[in-house]
Amino acid sequence: MSVPIAINITKEILRKSKECGTRNDIEKIGNNCAIAVALKDVFPNVFVTPHHIYPFGIIENEEFSLFRISLPVIAHNFIKVFDALRCIPNARLCLPEFEFEVFLPDELIAQINIDEVKDMLRQNFIPAN
Repeated sequence: MSVPIAINITKEILRKSKECGTRNDIEKIGNNCAIAVALKDVFPNVFVTPHHIYPFGIIENEEFSLFRISLPVIAHNFIKVFDALRCIPNARLCLPEFEFEVFLPDELIAQINIDEVKDMLRQNFIPAN
């Protein structure tokens, strides 16, 4: 059974991430994009690609790097627009706030401390048992 989690891209998240990819920091984009910033409290080492979230980052030969969560189309489209505005980062602040949901697989939940899961669920308005 997967657990849903809501990811909120707020104006504050857009402000914090607006410079992502603008300063020859290509290797850090997946750690500093808006979606990654929105997830940092839950997954401090998160890495985001246009199609997936790697909650524990991507590190060669690390078993946690195998965990990935597929992004929905709305998030994929947001990434395209966000990336297209790289040369005019202040325009990123004009992007609308939005929310989308992803599902955390059981294998991922097993790697997280149960108290962390309960806190994460409370923060995302999903009742915890």
